[in-house]
Amino acid sequence: MRVAIQGTRGAFSEAAARSQWPELEVVSCREVGDVVTAVREGRADAGCLAIENSLVGSVTPTYDLLQEAFGDGNLALSREILLPVHHSIMGLTGASLEGIKRVLSHPVALGQCRIWLNRHLPEATLVNAWDTAGSAEIVAREGDPAQAAICSRLASEAYGLSVFEDRIEDDPTNQTRFLTFTRADAATPEPAESTLPQKTSLIVWTDHRPGMLAAVLQAFAGRGVNLTSLQSRPERSAPWTYRFYFDVEGGQLEPRLQEALESIEALASRIVVLGSYAAWQGAGAIVGPTAPRPPHLRPKPDLPLFDRRQHPDGTVVRVGAVEIGGPRPVLIAGPCSVESEEMILQTAMGVAQAGADMLRGGAFKPRTSPYDFQGLGVKGLKFLAEARERSGLPVVTEVMSWEEVPLVARYADMLQIGARNMQNFALLRAAGRSGKPILLKRGGGATIEEWLHAAEYILSHGNPNVVLCERGIRTFERATRHTLDLNAVALVRERTHLPVLADPSHAAGVRSIVPALTLAGLAAGAQGAIIEVHPDPDHAMSDGAQSLDIPGFARLAAQIRAAEPVGA
Repeated sequence: MRVAIQGTRGAFSEAAARSQWPELEVVSCREVGDVVTAVREGRADAGCLAIENSLVGSVTPTYDLLQEAFGDGNLALSREILLPVHHSIMGLTGASLEGIKRVLSHPVALGQCRIWLNRHLPEATLVNAWDTAGSAEIVAREGDPAQAAICSRLASEAYGLSVFEDRIEDDPTNQTRFLTFTRADAATPEPAESTLPQKTSLIVWTDHRPGMLAAVLQAFAGRGVNLTSLQSRPERSAPWTYRFYFDVEGGQLEPRLQEALESIEALASRIVVLGSYAAWQGAGAIVGPTAPRPPHLRPKPDLPLFDRRQHPDGTVVRVGAVEIGGPRPVLIAGPCSVESEEMILQTAMGVAQAGADMLRGGAFKPRTSPYDFQGLGVKGLKFLAEARERSGLPVVTEVMSWEEVPLVARYADMLQIGARNMQNFALLRAAGRSGKPILLKRGGGATIEEWLHAAEYILSHGNPNVVLCERGIRTFERATRHTLDLNAVALVRERTHLPVLADPSHAAGVRSIVPALTLAGLAAGAQGAIIEVHPDPDHAMSDGAQSLDIPGFARLAAQIRAAEPVGA
């Protein structure tokens, strides 16, 4: 197997290539473009190019070559290789490190050893050479004891040099990523359903308008496609414009990535898919498992995932140490919205002492009027996290859009999807991929069937930890905010294995009847309740009329704890 590398005998590129082709014959090339040409012209069967280093970043000559090399489809990427890179400094036998005046190596290698060079050879002249092993060859050929080379220890054996010091790279975890390739007519394509992890590389040109790059990124994120690298390079023919290089997990034939690429093609001014290739699976690999096919491209299950027949004994959802769906009713208490650090800490400590199992509180609030208080946002999330640390109560808080799922999931123990978003399908899909337990509230005008199938969206995207919450529906009655549908609580307990909670606060809108509705919900089969509690309800910034104060919640909690536990 003849393999073209940028470098000569003893180069790191040779070591990387040998991990794929142990018996290779090296075709030495001076420039990265020569490697591509050698494979195109048949002087080599394959090529191996360094593309990125963990310390100094991208190898720009390779990036600048990618479109020309792989954009026409005549060459095919085959594999990525992550090679641990350990540098040695070497010179002529009998020479000493103290006498070194010039240090030769590839500029990327010099960049990986800056700290050692500044400490040990601060006066030496650093000379950019075409290759690491090539610099050892130059030192050996010229015979100057004042010259040294930085390259792999293997090169010292190849060129008869003495190693002055080994492992001089700035960080011992130093690695370089290589891509190997062959001619397209000699490539062995991966099957569409391959279980081996793959990556895909592509170039995107965007219009010079606000948000275009963000839209491209959202095309990946919205379909659960993980981005592993993003680089930009100047577009030579159009000053101050750029092309963007993406590496993403997954093969080009995988449905999620296909959908993302179709969207990007519609968004971008131009897209070139460079190819898919086997992702590195050795030490240092970071690629996750292959994403499952989207639910709409899978066979429909005989029974819905929410159906009680899937788990006749019922599902228990764990949020930290709290079990929702077990014999003990779970009480989730806290304010409609986080108003200040002091307020949420006071509430958290109060409800924890009163017997709450979890803390609720809105950092982002959907309000009917755009002029009403919308929550504290990220600051509110941080206050909730602090309240969890102080009180020991896991936190549930609302997420309003799929873009905010990673942000909210970083701070919350459980994500709430509010009634207004019950059929926000992009949000449901993102919740399914979040890895966090989900509290799914029923929409005010939603049927039981619609509610359960909203849960199916989350379940079908790989998240089994869904808790349903009945929070009242719109009826003709106006004496209360909504009407708590106890029929739904009882019926949904029959139809699904998922735990069910009641939200008497939002159903009532009237503080005085919240305790009675809580007990009624538990009697109908709810496995817990989420109750709005505020230290000073009359001055709350939102939903004060339906909020209990802390003593009121303590009385209700004591009454519930004294009663018999609910059935599983």
